[in-house]
Amino acid sequence: MTNTHPFNYYLFDYDGTICNTLPTIVYSLQHAFEESGVKIPEEAAILKAVSTGINLHETLRVLHPDAAQVTTADTDVLVKAYRRLYMEHDPRLTVLFDGALTVFQQLKAAGKTVIVLSNKGVAAVEQSLQSHGLHALTDLIMAEGVMPELQLKPKPDTMMYEAVIKKQFNIKDGREVLMTGDTHADILFASNCGIRSCWAAYGYGHPAICEELKPDFTIQGISDILPLTMAF
Repeated sequence: MTNTHPFNYYLFDYDGTICNTLPTIVYSLQHAFEESGVKIPEEAAILKAVSTGINLHETLRVLHPDAAQVTTADTDVLVKAYRRLYMEHDPRLTVLFDGALTVFQQLKAAGKTVIVLSNKGVAAVEQSLQSHGLHALTDLIMAEGVMPELQLKPKPDTMMYEAVIKKQFNIKDGREVLMTGDTHADILFASNCGIRSCWAAYGYGHPAICEELKPDFTIQGISDILPLTMAF
């Protein structure tokens, strides 16, 4: 699909779209379970959970061997361990996808608004964007824990867009907004918000599920987004 209307607002998912965080996620999840004395989940099970785009609490519940009986207190212990491990090991395990920095630089040079949306905790997202030189190129970061007074719901719920992004940037026309992400949660989020979607097929999402949702664009690398969406 070609773009017939200029995009001025570029929304990006974080995990599996901007950064390859899977090694960090796998390491931190497995060691969090080990520290807590719970059976360590297999890497395949972790990837399956990550591919759905669910948040951390839901991921831990799904991966727990006693998923039906696990309590909020149980997952809270795992969340604390995971976040500590993730923040500690993120600098050495997480890498930018090739071209991500250039994409952000070119979008900003063209006067576009760049927003990062994630179901991950905001501290981890901010640390990673800082370390990879993307933080200064990002106009807004929306992640778990930001604006706690609003109790923002994760994607694919529209709350982050409707309650914050749309109002903060005074967006009047959804055709100006493009959401790029690798899982079906990102594509559904775009559809629910009435904005265009771009599926990052190189990420962690399940191909058949994502293709069935018919995203407006599909890219095989983050650099592909520039010729696809800025050729107007």
